[in-house]
Amino acid sequence: MMNLDGKQVVVVGGGRVAMRKIAGLIESGARITVISPELVKELKGLHEIGRISWIAKEFDEALLDFFPETALLFGTTDRRSVNVSIQAAAVKRKMLCNIADMPDLCTFIVPAVITQGDLMISVSTGGSSPALARRIREDLEKRFGPEYAAMTKLLGELRKQIVKSGSTSDENRKLFLEIVDSEMLEALRERDKEKAFTILKDLLPQDVDPLTAIEEPDPIKTGK
Repeated sequence: MMNLDGKQVVVVGGGRVAMRKIAGLIESGARITVISPELVKELKGLHEIGRISWIAKEFDEALLDFFPETALLFGTTDRRSVNVSIQAAAVKRKMLCNIADMPDLCTFIVPAVITQGDLMISVSTGGSSPALARRIREDLEKRFGPEYAAMTKLLGELRKQIVKSGSTSDENRKLFLEIVDSEMLEALRERDKEKAFTILKDLLPQDVDPLTAIEEPDPIKTGK
């Protein structure tokens, strides 16, 4: 987990592997630069609309000198010699690097990720089997549906109020566990606002209004 908003990320390679990496980076807010003599159609489209920058050259480690504050460096070419040189350049410049399909050359790996609103679950096999991580992610997506996005949103709204109520951290912890262990997830799954209200009314302190969490914003309606 890393906050990449506004950070520089460099991707070496312009093929399908690079596209997969960039697809996961697009929503992060990172400034993405691709170094590659050619780009696949999808990456060309992203460049044309300004989502990525493009240096249309073969990799030369001197190019990294233009990006001294690079947060992450990805090597996605299909030539091991080039990928090894990318890793060596990263080590020299103390940059975190990920070399596709070569976990022995990586200083970080990218897990398979499930997101439901603010809930994020990551799955990793330590680089041993991305295919297995993907299968596990697909299984978890069936288990953790949109109601978990709604639950996360609701708990976030409640937390703002409960923290202000003056209760101790132990009391707050106990209260949140009671909410999580209640039938709230079922109510959110069924979009049953009345049931959700009743559950919260029974559990929350009198000075905390459950309608505030349920309606502003409405997690049952939006699931976002």
